Amino acid sequence: MTSSTSSPVNRIIHHYAQEHTLQKVSVSVSNPAEEDTGYWVIYIHGGAWRDPAVTLSSFDLTQSLLLQPPKSIIQEKVSAFASIEYRLSPHSNFPQDPQTTPSTELRRARHPDHINDVRAAISFLQTKYGFGDRYILVGHSCGATLAFQTVMDGLPGVNADGDATRLIKPKAIVGVEGIYDMKLLRDNYRQYDAYQEFLTSAFGPDEKLWDAASPARASPGFQRGWTEGKLAILAHSTDDELVDFEQVDAMRDGLKAWEEENKEGRRVVTLRDLHGLHNEVWSKGEELARVITVAVEELARLDGGS
Repeated sequence: MTSSTSSPVNRIIHHYAQEHTLQKVSVSVSNPAEEDTGYWVIYIHGGAWRDPAVTLSSFDLTQSLLLQPPKSIIQEKVSAFASIEYRLSPHSNFPQDPQTTPSTELRRARHPDHINDVRAAISFLQTKYGFGDRYILVGHSCGATLAFQTVMDGLPGVNADGDATRLIKPKAIVGVEGIYDMKLLRDNYRQYDAYQEFLTSAFGPDEKLWDAASPARASPGFQRGWTEGKLAILAHSTDDELVDFEQVDAMRDGLKAWEEENKEGRRVVTLRDLHGLHNEVWSKGEELARVITVAVEELARLDGGS
């Protein structure tokens, strides 16, 4: 289930499942050691659950920036980086002919396919590399949705058996330009048909499912489902033209009870000073790298400087 490839970040590609060509994850070990005690940074790309142009390679530039000299807390504390690819939903701008497209390449995913893939990828990496809960799960846009869905208790449709049940949840989650309340996002941008279209493509027309799958509405689910968690970061750009700050506010409210349950051992950090358009935050790399650096610093502090 493993193949090697060369890239700007010298990554290894693993196929964590064989059902679809998109079920793959890249790994780059930045700080190899016989006894690995560092953090892993695992990235989940965005693209409205459907954009085939946004792939695991979208993390390459950010990773390269994080590893540039001079030596920083990233080189000191981070052992490896990974970037997850997952099955996508249909996109009207990128049509496929189901009669001629192989089933392993068809983009026809619908919830819970996306989150089941993410969970399976993390479980695969934990089994292979043994890092347990020593990882920071980072997601951009719908990748942030998927990151927080990973720890939600009672999320409709999540695998009840198989490899994903062995997943050990992360110490930290970082949402960047995230979608946390789907119906709120659609309502705030109701004048644009694309929001209704991509949410329906990914989750179907039942808006009760949208609510059940929205991390901002899952406060009790975080308390039950993320007892291992120590840090949540919500980062957003002042220039984001596609997702507004109401998503951050809703998610911050949704995490209040989780944070209050363990004031000494948990922290929610909101970063509202990012710059760049929605996709520039990852495509230019600097802002995403800055947020990840903050996450590593904060988690190291919560871990007692370990």
